[in-house]
Amino acid sequence: MSTSMRPKKQINSSKYIKEEEDSDEDMPLRLQTSAEDSDSDVPVSKQIQRRNNIKENSSEEEEEPEDEESDEESDEESDENDDMPLSGKKRKQASRSKPKQSQSKADIEGGGEQRWNTLIHKGPKFPEPYTPLPKDVTLRYDGHSVPLPPESEEVAMFYAVKLETQHASNPIFNKNFFEDFQKYLKRYPPKDGTKISKFEKLDFRDMFNYWRSLKEAEAERKKSMAPSARKAELAARKEADNEYKLCLVDGTPQKAGNVTVEPPGLFLGRGAHPKAGRVKTRILPEQITINHSADHPPPAPPSGHKWGEVVERKDVTWLALWRENINGSFKYVFLDASSNFKTESDREKFEKARRLDACVKQVRSDVLKNLTSKDRVDRMVATIVWLIDNFSLRAGNEKGEDEAETYGVCSLRCGHATLVPPNRLNLSFLGKDSMKFEETLTINNVDVYKNIAMFLKTDGSKVNGVLQEKGPDDPIFTAPKVRGDKMTPLPPDVVNQFLGKYMKGLSAKVFRTYNASATFQGLLDHTEEWLATRPTPQEREINPANLRIAYNEANRQVAILCNHQKTVNHVNLGKSLDRTKDKIYGLKYDIYKEQQKLFTFHKGADLKKDYPPKDYPFAKHWALILKEPDFDKSRIKEHEEAMIQAKKARMISAFERQESERRYQAEQRKSTTKKLKEEEEDVKISKISTKTELDAELKKVDAHLKMLERERKSNKSEAASCNVPSAAKKILGKFEAIKKQEAELLNKHNTSDVSLGTSKMNYIDPRITVAWLKKWDKKLQSLTPTNPIKPLSDSNKTSKKVKKEPITAETAAASEKMELDLEIMNIGQFFPMTLQKKFKWASFDDDNKPLPPNWTFVKNADQKMRKLSSAERK
Repeated sequence: MSTSMRPKKQINSSKYIKEEEDSDEDMPLRLQTSAEDSDSDVPVSKQIQRRNNIKENSSEEEEEPEDEESDEESDEESDENDDMPLSGKKRKQASRSKPKQSQSKADIEGGGEQRWNTLIHKGPKFPEPYTPLPKDVTLRYDGHSVPLPPESEEVAMFYAVKLETQHASNPIFNKNFFEDFQKYLKRYPPKDGTKISKFEKLDFRDMFNYWRSLKEAEAERKKSMAPSARKAELAARKEADNEYKLCLVDGTPQKAGNVTVEPPGLFLGRGAHPKAGRVKTRILPEQITINHSADHPPPAPPSGHKWGEVVERKDVTWLALWRENINGSFKYVFLDASSNFKTESDREKFEKARRLDACVKQVRSDVLKNLTSKDRVDRMVATIVWLIDNFSLRAGNEKGEDEAETYGVCSLRCGHATLVPPNRLNLSFLGKDSMKFEETLTINNVDVYKNIAMFLKTDGSKVNGVLQEKGPDDPIFTAPKVRGDKMTPLPPDVVNQFLGKYMKGLSAKVFRTYNASATFQGLLDHTEEWLATRPTPQEREINPANLRIAYNEANRQVAILCNHQKTVNHVNLGKSLDRTKDKIYGLKYDIYKEQQKLFTFHKGADLKKDYPPKDYPFAKHWALILKEPDFDKSRIKEHEEAMIQAKKARMISAFERQESERRYQAEQRKSTTKKLKEEEEDVKISKISTKTELDAELKKVDAHLKMLERERKSNKSEAASCNVPSAAKKILGKFEAIKKQEAELLNKHNTSDVSLGTSKMNYIDPRITVAWLKKWDKKLQSLTPTNPIKPLSDSNKTSKKVKKEPITAETAAASEKMELDLEIMNIGQFFPMTLQKKFKWASFDDDNKPLPPNWTFVKNADQKMRKLSSAERK
């Protein structure tokens, strides 16, 4: 295979699909750009120079935001799912269940090393074709109905589904959409000849209402489905997906990642992207290159189509590639994050960061020397590395005119920085993913401060003997230039070349990984000390809930250190916080009712006398059991009514599902096999079997509400009796549950504006978490039996107790997730299933033995932590 088939430029990544900005070199020749844009007849040295002048986009600086299924994310989903056509929404939801992964340069470009012998797969899966709207649903223009052919109607529908989102109020989004829409209208004009010339006269409301009705109908269909029917539907869909996801690599079954080609729609972009609203065209098989074993038949393309090209590239790990039309980017299909290719790459990435520990002192020593070098480029590189090392900033890259204006250290402009004597630097710019970085950094190195002051003034060039002064739009760190050339940022590659002298593969991103992991390790090493500083005795307790807060706080500080922020959806955050507060209120209400029962039948003094601590362990906590809960009693009536209404709704819903299940089973029995009939017997049927019985139960619930009203007025329980030990234990259990919910409330507050998963997925060695969990699991088990610690709850856990088998390398390899053999700490509270699959390798050390609790990323990590002033302020 010719080396010209390999991509030479660096890559951006996207959920199992990698993007490349402007290079044609990994594409089949027939899909490359026109000759006037080609470098094919330009000497290699000139090609490199030209590309450096145009754009420096270092893959070492790429990372992916998390798509965690964690608590802090679950309540703050974007509106992208809600404004997507139904078929696209399903694909989006499926993809959200996977973490985004970044691929190494070798995975994409190759490097001569053979990665596989045989590769067999099914190729990519294509989205469903567009279904035209009913004739009575149309776009309206200037008040009149406008019938469109399917091609232009589909584009109009792309906008209609965004009608009630923030995108529809974005002038750039609307302008770009209308420009592209007019191009479609020119090719596929309205059937009645209407001339559409003004965006303001377009009315998409009928289309939007029809789409919303489809959504609601689909939701209602699912709601009314029999549980067995829904289960069968999901199983069939999973089976169809698995058919595409199954790959054979050297004869070993592996799972592909996201195999579905992105459906057409409108480009959203991140931040104030200048191309927001542009139409993403439908990708056809003729645009796709398949990477597949030559000695085995390639996957069959869809009927009536053919692949653009089928190649055998054994030095890369992508299965398919194509180019999208918005930015001319390449997109790739790779294997799943849990595949051998990816796990080996992940482990090597963190091992490389650990190896940096052996030479980091020498790097820092040389950086300090170069800060006063007579060579201006050496000074700039040293200053950049110092900033990256001390503040975990990204190296960054220069953006083109058609890209969102985001920056890193190398590409910072003078207008982004303000010096505040004697030693402070204020930085304000948009970082990766258009997240605002605004900090005042304390520069405790005089030479760094002097260098920045000098680089802000001039690039060192002279015109007629006078130093050229810089303006706000000029880069702080400028690349060497020929006289008269425009100032351009110093390429990140220059920084990486300097770092590469100390260790093969050392780059700015490796420094960020090293600093993030070392800092995280150092913070977790002082978990107990941090808990001891908490303001209340409750927060200072050593229990799983508080340990999770300590872990998330360390994660939060590292995320802020790396500027892994996220935009806060205050509406969704408010709803999430309110739900947690409602849970706390409900628990306090439960305590209030149990205490009401106790005091109806007993006096406090009698309880303490009749149930002494020496005979009843719970009696050691009479002060807490009898403590009146601090909650708003004026809300009791509202809470009780809402509680009863919710109970009635659940009963009705359960009965309807049950009736649907009965009908479904009756239909299945007419044509089903004996095996299926046996499976049907597992379906649970409640004691309510008729509508009459349901009505009777609902009346009982209404009667219970009236009883609660009487108890509320008399402050006396109408229970027949009171089991004191049972009531006391319930109260203690509720107080414990309140602690967990209050810890969760604090956790949501603290992590609402930071993306914990990005650092956890890309920059923090997962073995730090594994070792920490094992260490604290062992410590918690050593607590006295009289004060047992309950494990953190996990919605995926069942109540059945299963005898645990010892975890071995073989059983761990056979499992799809991490197997840590924890007794109290719950891995699911720290790593969602997606990360457990991705980092399954972190369960074992280099000798394939279970990772010991005393494993460390680096020795003396607390002495190697980076500056945390930003995190401490936020």
